[in-house]
Amino acid sequence: MKIALFIGDSIQSYEMEMISEACKIMGERGHRLDIFANCCVPAGDYLHIEGLKKVFYLSDLEKYDGIITADDTLNNFGMNMDLRRHLDKHAKCPVVCLRNSAPNYINVTFDDRHEMYNMTKHIIEVHGCRHIGFVTGSFKLNDSICRLNGFKDAMEEAGLPVEEKLIFHGNYWNDQGDETAEFFMNSDGGLPEAIICSNDYMALALIDSLKKLGVRCPEDIIVTGLDNIPEGEGNIPGLTTIGFDMHDMVKEAVDILEGLSAGDETSVQLKRRLAENDNTKLLHGRCIFRSSCGCQDINDILIRNYKMMRDLIADDRENAFTCVNMNMDLGGILEVDECLRTSLQILRDSGLFEHIYLVYNGRLYGEASPGESLMMYSDAEDDTSYAVSKEYPISRARDGELDGRCNAFLPINYQDELYGYLVLRLSDNRQKYFNIVLAQLLIILGNTLKKLELLSVQGELQDLKTLYQQDPLTGLFNRRGLERNLRRLYESDLRNKKVVISSIDMDGLKYINDHFGHGAGDEALVAVSDCLLEVLDSGEFAARIGGDEYVAVVVMDAKEDITSFREKLYQCINRKAESFTDYKFSVSVGLAEAKTYRHIPEAMKKADKDMYREKTLHHRQLEADL
Repeated sequence: MKIALFIGDSIQSYEMEMISEACKIMGERGHRLDIFANCCVPAGDYLHIEGLKKVFYLSDLEKYDGIITADDTLNNFGMNMDLRRHLDKHAKCPVVCLRNSAPNYINVTFDDRHEMYNMTKHIIEVHGCRHIGFVTGSFKLNDSICRLNGFKDAMEEAGLPVEEKLIFHGNYWNDQGDETAEFFMNSDGGLPEAIICSNDYMALALIDSLKKLGVRCPEDIIVTGLDNIPEGEGNIPGLTTIGFDMHDMVKEAVDILEGLSAGDETSVQLKRRLAENDNTKLLHGRCIFRSSCGCQDINDILIRNYKMMRDLIADDRENAFTCVNMNMDLGGILEVDECLRTSLQILRDSGLFEHIYLVYNGRLYGEASPGESLMMYSDAEDDTSYAVSKEYPISRARDGELDGRCNAFLPINYQDELYGYLVLRLSDNRQKYFNIVLAQLLIILGNTLKKLELLSVQGELQDLKTLYQQDPLTGLFNRRGLERNLRRLYESDLRNKKVVISSIDMDGLKYINDHFGHGAGDEALVAVSDCLLEVLDSGEFAARIGGDEYVAVVVMDAKEDITSFREKLYQCINRKAESFTDYKFSVSVGLAEAKTYRHIPEAMKKADKDMYREKTLHHRQLEADL
């Protein structure tokens, strides 16, 4: 079967767990799963969300045997409603909606009302609370209403009033913690004894905000959530919550889609059972009692969570360093090709994905696998097999490579402009496919592409590119241009080849400047540059990195003697110097092989040392001649 999953912020723990379980189940059953997702969905940037929505429209929905939508993860600025309209219009297969009931679909959800009733009853009967507040989710979602009704059921059963002044209308996210805390701190009758939240994100944000106001949990107030996200278990205090088995939910959805596609009596019976239950399959969860309600000793939590907290800090530090380096790598880029190439390198080197396809401007632009060289198709503009369409979302040239696998589609956008997308073939048995580094990369990539677009429109891009990476006197690369081309060289196929770094220093420039003027010195510098360009072959390059210092990068056959380049350059310099009547000049050349990109700094030092050895020999020869 070929199944599509539409889901929201894929770096959040709930979404990550759902993706992991879906990949595991689909892999076991041999189905293809296409995941249409976002990373880092902002709460308030409407235009950016408009761009993220466009991931919904990348593929031909008529090609799928079943569709699963995590509707409750797509509620920012009506993303879920836009998706519903798109599915209603184009989907020809069954659609299963998870966690949130939606009309016209088959709904697999948990009995939120019953579980919230159980949690509220626990707070009343076990902890003796009577003055209880409640935080809802968005009322655009049916589960928010069910959870509130479960709270009301338990309160009314206990003979306790449900006061509107103690109900805060939240948004299922963590950006209203301070507002929620102020609401309850300033409520009539003072701070409640307990606050029951409709999900964990809001509960954790509330605990943090109350802590800033000097209110302790659970000593001063009980706070509970719902979802059992990993952050809740690792929190201090550990969050009392309601847990649902993600595996059971996803498995139920897949079972339904398989049953409906069977086309036999099994399918008929399944349709009948679903119709009898309003096309809804209810699953049950369980209350998990931790220290935020006082059921678990907080000291036990501190001891148990020490290692987990230490590991999380280490992960955060590593991700932070990666994001800083990523900003440095992409920050000064002034070419679309280099921007996309560098992004592919970062994704490949992360080792998170089995294979990466990068689609840009309606074409498959490049692809990569861990440990392999990049494959770039920017120079294949006339090859129509690399064009993408809804029918061939990674191009006709690669059609079929996604079959039988789990694949994620993520948009590359700047606000509402979609430049392209990533298709990530996911590895087996991985718990976390996405992280903050991927989210940051997508944002930087979209912003950089927009910057280059604006500079190109303004006619400034070519001038900036020239100034940024070219030496204005000689026309050779400068240090930045050298680094950029070295990176690209080591991404090419270097089998049976070796890369030689040549350190070149012009001899006698100070004498020429002092006796004939700096104009004459500039002529000599240009003459050396001309010789370098003359002796370098296609794919080789040189840079002027200082006043009289040059670096040449030479590609040779593996068995070729590296000193052949030195002799070739000396001969060219001698011929060129003979045309100068007022003065003569020469160069000293050092050589060293750089086996990999990481060996370049070491090779530079070796080449410099070899160059100074040559310079000493030249001085001795000059003294001998005198």
